[in-house]
Amino acid sequence: MPPRLVQTAGGFFILQLLLLLISVSQADLFITDTSGRPVTGASICTDNTLIGISDSRGEVSLPDGTDSVEVRALGYETWEGAIPPSGDIFLTAVPVPSGMVISVTASRGGFRDRFPATTVLDRDDMESLGRSGLRSLSSRSGGIYVREYGGAMPVISIAVRGSDAAHSEYYVDGHDISSSMDGLPGMTLDPVLFGGLEVSRGGGSGFLKGGMAGTLNFIPESSGLPARASLSAGDDKSISLSGGFTAGISRIALSIRKLAGISGSTAHDGAILIHGNAYPFTYGLLAAVSSGETESPDWTLPTDGVRKRYSLDAWGRWSPGGLRLSLGMRTGRHEYASTVPSMVDDTHNELGGDLTLEYNLPLLPFHLGLSANTSLDRVSSTSIGARDRLTGETALTAGYGDGLSISASASLNTVSSAGTMHGAVLSMGLPVLDSLLLLHASASTGFRRPSLNDLYWPEDIFARGNPDLLPETSLEFEGGISFNTFEWFALSATGFIAETDDLIRWEPGEGGKWSPVNIARVLRKGLETEVWFSDNPIEITGTLTLLDVTDNFIESVNYGRILPYTPDYTFGLQAGLEFPRWAHWSVSASGMGIRFKNYSETSWMPAYTIITAGVDLHPEFMGDFSVNTSIENLLNEEYQETSGYSGKPRTLYFGIKWNGN
Repeated sequence: MPPRLVQTAGGFFILQLLLLLISVSQADLFITDTSGRPVTGASICTDNTLIGISDSRGEVSLPDGTDSVEVRALGYETWEGAIPPSGDIFLTAVPVPSGMVISVTASRGGFRDRFPATTVLDRDDMESLGRSGLRSLSSRSGGIYVREYGGAMPVISIAVRGSDAAHSEYYVDGHDISSSMDGLPGMTLDPVLFGGLEVSRGGGSGFLKGGMAGTLNFIPESSGLPARASLSAGDDKSISLSGGFTAGISRIALSIRKLAGISGSTAHDGAILIHGNAYPFTYGLLAAVSSGETESPDWTLPTDGVRKRYSLDAWGRWSPGGLRLSLGMRTGRHEYASTVPSMVDDTHNELGGDLTLEYNLPLLPFHLGLSANTSLDRVSSTSIGARDRLTGETALTAGYGDGLSISASASLNTVSSAGTMHGAVLSMGLPVLDSLLLLHASASTGFRRPSLNDLYWPEDIFARGNPDLLPETSLEFEGGISFNTFEWFALSATGFIAETDDLIRWEPGEGGKWSPVNIARVLRKGLETEVWFSDNPIEITGTLTLLDVTDNFIESVNYGRILPYTPDYTFGLQAGLEFPRWAHWSVSASGMGIRFKNYSETSWMPAYTIITAGVDLHPEFMGDFSVNTSIENLLNEEYQETSGYSGKPRTLYFGIKWNGN
C-alpha cells in the first residue's frame, strides 16, 4: 500500500478511537432511524402511559425498573418490545411519509424534516433498486421519473415534477456529489451501498444549491446494524456482490458489480463507503471506480465507445450544541474514448470543496438558523478547457412548531464573474381532526445557473454549447394532505404548479446538432399521490403522478404545447404477501404515459407497463441466510427508456443474502 494511503487509513482509525472515547452518554435509550440519524420528539410509552420524549440527539432517560417500551414517532413504524442491552432502538420509516415535519433543531442532517413533499425509501427498497437499476425509482416515489440508458455504463437522468434532469441535486448524507460539469451524479451510484434514500420534491428541496425541482439524498447505514452480505446474478450475465459491517464507530459498505447493457455491452464498477456518527462528530468517505462500454441510440451509427470514471468524496461535520461546521471534498476523473462513428478521446478532471458554518438557536417552539457557505469547483477538460467556479451563499431560516408548523428560508447566492441570485421558501403544516390529517403548503422561488457543459461544450458532429445562456428562475406553489395516523395505512396527495423563466433545455437545432437553449417561459403542474397499506401478511404501496408541462410564452410558436420527452403520467404499484411465515412473495407494476418527441406532437414514444414478480425465502434451517429470485419485465414488454434507447427486456435474477445478528 502506498505511504499516503497508509497515512489516510491510519488517520481514520485514530479518528474512530477519539470519537469512541467522547461518545459516552448517560441516556437509557438512543432513538434513531435505520441510518443512525437521531429521531427527535419520539414518544416512549409503557402500559399506554407516556414516560419520555426523545431530545434533539434522539436520547431519553427512563424511570427505574422500565424493561419494555413502545416507541412512536411521526412518519415511522411503531417499535415495541424489551429494551435492547445496547439501548439503541432503530425506527423504520413509513414507506409513504410525504407531509410536513419541521424539526425545531434546524438540523441539516436529513432533508425529510425540512421539505413538505418527501418520500423515504428503506433498505429493502435499496436492494430492489440495486437489482433492477435506478430506473425503477419511478415506481417508488411520486413526482419522479428516471431514464437509465446508454449501455452498461449508463447515463442516469432523474427528472422531478416534469423538470429537466439537471434541476435535481444529488447528495450522500447531505454531502453534495453532483458533477461540476453537468450537475448529474459524479459517479456510477449503486443503491445497495446505502441504507435508504430521501426523495424531496419542490423548489424548496433544491434550495441548498440553487436547484429548482428536487433533491435525492442517499443515506448511509447505521453503525448499530448487524453485518450483511449479498450475492446476486442475472441471466443477462450481470452480477453483484455487496456487504456492510461495523468497525468501531464506523459503518463500512462495499459493492462490486458487473453490469450488462441492452445490446450486450459490459462494464465493471466497485465502491466503498465509510461512515461514522458519534455525537458531536459525523464523517464519511466514498470512493468509486467504474469502466465499461457504451451504446448509441438506434437513430445513429453504432459506437465502440468506452467510458471510465473515478471519484473520491470525503466530508465531516462537527455539531456542538447549536453550532455546526461542515467540510466537504470531491474529486473525480471521467474518460471517454471511441473510434466509431468518430474519433474521440476526451478527459475531464474535477476537484471541488466546500465549507459551511451554521448556527441554530432553538427557543422552543421557535428556532432560528443562520448559515454561510463557500464552495469551489475546478474542471480541467480536453473539451471545455480549464474552468473555475467559486460560489458563496448565505441563508437565514426561521421556524415555529407547536401545532401549526411554519418554516421560512431566504438565501443569496453569488458566483464569481456572475450576478447575485436569490431563493426563498415558505412552508406550513397544520394537523387537523385531532391530528388525523396533516395539511401542508409551500411557496418557493429558485434559480439555476447554466452548467459548464451548457456554456462551453465545443462544437462536434452531435452538439455544441451556448455561452449566451441566461440563468433560470422559477416560482412554485404546492399544497397537500397527508393521512398517516394508523399503523397500517398512510395516504398522501400533493398538487403543485410552477412557472420557470428562461428554462434551459438541450434541443436539436440546425443540422440536427443538439444545443442548450432558453425557453422563455414554461408552466409545470401536476398531482402526486402515494398510498401504503399493511395488514399482516399483506403489504401494498402505490404511487401515481399526473403531469402537464407546456410552453407558456404567449409569443412562442409552441405556446400551449407539451414539452418533448415529458410523460403525462407515471405510476407504480407493489404488493407483498408473507405466506408461509418464511416466504415473502411480491409482484409490482410500473410504467408511464406517452412522451412526445417534438412540439408538433406528431411523433411519440408509446405508454408502457412493466410487470415484476419475485419471492424471498428464509426457512429456519437456513439460519441467517435467505435466497431470492425475481423476474424483471415479466411479460417482456418492448418500450423505450428515451428516444432511441430500448428498455430492459425480461431478466431473471437469483440471489443469496446473509444478515448477521
